Amino acid sequence: MGKDKYICPCFKVTKADIKKAIADGAGSFKEVKKATRLAAGCGHCKCKARKYTKKRLGKCSGK
Repeated sequence: MGKDKYICPCFKVTKADIKKAIADGAGSFKEVKKATRLAAGCGHCKCKARKYTKKRLGKCSGK
């Protein structure tokens, strides 16, 4: 898989998938979840996924 680890192993969502969803217009964690199925399985990754997504959203908005 290379150096890009899965954030959500249930649906094989990577950091790159999250970045792409944001680049494609997702503006919230909920929208990223809808675009990628992130944290839709067992829920084990939800905290880590939310934290990473919010960090990426902050960088995109200039914060």
